[in-house]
Amino acid sequence: MPRYCIPELRVKRFFPYYAYLRPALGHFIAAIICGAIYGVSSGLGVPFLLKTVLPVLFGDDKHRALVLVPNWHGWVDWPPLTISPEYVLAFAVALLPTVFAIRVSAEFANKYLLSFAGLRVLEGVRVAVFSRLQELHLDYFRRHKAGDLISRIMVDTNHVKTVIVDIANDFMIQPFTFVSAIGFIGYECFKYPGMERFLIALAAIPAVVVPVRIFGKKLLYKSEQMLSRTGGLSALLAESLQSPREIRAYNLEANERRRFSELVRGLFRSQMKMVKYEKMLSPLIEFLSAVSISIAVYQAAQLDISQGDAVALIGALYFAYEPVKKLSGIHNRIKSGLAGLTRLEEVLNAPVEVADPAVPVELGKVRGEVSLDAVTFAYGADSVLSDVSVKVHPGEVVALVGPSGAGKSTFVNLVLRFYDPQQGTVHVDGTDVRKVRQAELREAIALVSQEPILFNDTIYNNILLGRRDATREAVEQAAEQAGARDFIEAQPGGWDAVVGERGGQLSGGQRQRVAIARAFLKNSPILILDEATSALDAESEAVVQQALEKLVRGKTTFIIAHRFSTIRFATRILVFDKGRVVADGPHAALLESCPLYRTLYARQMAGT
Repeated sequence: MPRYCIPELRVKRFFPYYAYLRPALGHFIAAIICGAIYGVSSGLGVPFLLKTVLPVLFGDDKHRALVLVPNWHGWVDWPPLTISPEYVLAFAVALLPTVFAIRVSAEFANKYLLSFAGLRVLEGVRVAVFSRLQELHLDYFRRHKAGDLISRIMVDTNHVKTVIVDIANDFMIQPFTFVSAIGFIGYECFKYPGMERFLIALAAIPAVVVPVRIFGKKLLYKSEQMLSRTGGLSALLAESLQSPREIRAYNLEANERRRFSELVRGLFRSQMKMVKYEKMLSPLIEFLSAVSISIAVYQAAQLDISQGDAVALIGALYFAYEPVKKLSGIHNRIKSGLAGLTRLEEVLNAPVEVADPAVPVELGKVRGEVSLDAVTFAYGADSVLSDVSVKVHPGEVVALVGPSGAGKSTFVNLVLRFYDPQQGTVHVDGTDVRKVRQAELREAIALVSQEPILFNDTIYNNILLGRRDATREAVEQAAEQAGARDFIEAQPGGWDAVVGERGGQLSGGQRQRVAIARAFLKNSPILILDEATSALDAESEAVVQQALEKLVRGKTTFIIAHRFSTIRFATRILVFDKGRVVADGPHAALLESCPLYRTLYARQMAGT
């Protein structure tokens, strides 16, 4: 093909992603072969059919032998291939369905195999992006909306798949159609003196480069804008669907409808601009083709050629322009794909700020000693912990108290190695946690959060997440210890009852007890209770407190709590204020020595 029909070299950015074709490489190659057959049967087969069949059916050629392959004017030493007169009509009639049978069969096989390969690529790219998200820093999710990330996985990956598979298919197939059609035109023009003027019709092909380049630049910008708006719409949807109670409680329905309508309207405008530039190019190229074909028809009319040859030449000229039109459209599709690829690469190339060491150290059997040595941590420019040094011995139950934002949750996040400190070190049993595989470290720690996340699965499977190789007896025993067995067996479906999205089919106390049962089953030597009862009513809290008292026995436990009732079984209390540990000791001693603790305790008692 002429150089101007090939999109800019930015298509090279997609080359690394062709690795996702490996699982379906055989299907993709077969699709290309079938596409080549389709291209040749279109660019050469159909014009040959028109040239052969029309004179036989509507002229006098049915009464004489039909020359299929001539002797090439003496260039090749073989006799011409002919059909005798008595079989010419039958051959002409049979040729029509034969050519189209080959053409449509090849077209179907190409599209089917290509769809298979495309869906495999889509699967691979989506898994790669999702897997990368599992490795990224928690701060990444704080900076990006969940709905926008969902849009990248579901929408942007489809744009990339289109470039990798569909456009590659056109790149390889359309030249077969083009070359076949041009070859047929060249051969036919060679037969008739003066027919070289017919080839002037092909001069319009370079003219398509001007609208292609103009529209392509506009389309890249509009694609980026549209994908950004799609991500924003997905983010609003996710936010709204996760907060139906709050929306109704604060009469926000009209506000949410307004926000959604504005985003949908903005997305509509972006999509229509995309449609304008995408759909305008094809008619423009068709118009240029029609002008060129008209010139060609005029030139052919000045010469003494048969009707069948004239129709065949015009058909071949049409098939020569069709690939040009499609390959020109590829330029615009690549622009759309580049916009999607840019958004995906923001995820795929995001740095993994908390990574496993190249040569990890084995923790072995964990006793539960935890220490922070001169730890300083900040979220960006916001300092959260400043020069914190604490040592917790195995089996200690340590409560973390202090005002909101004092650094309590960050303290335990560093123990879990959700983040790494900017200065200082965190040790478990004397080993720097940065030298240990994250999976091994977290296997030694059980977490029960304020709002435990249950997955849309059965109660049994949600508990089983604590230790996936546990027996059913162990799961049931963990539920018994958590005080959850009675309500589980009372559920319709019992252990196999599905808890719904985020555990929505269960009450807050029930969700918490399932989470505690999970922690019982995990039986890790280190336990973190992150405000595990703050969202519960008094009755549910009393039941959960009983389960927690059993759970902490023999474990190094960190309890983050605003309710002082939650920390009554703590043997040691750390008081946080403005990122520092300002006091450390038992409850009675802190009441005497720490004004901040005394104030917090007095407020709690007054509230009670």
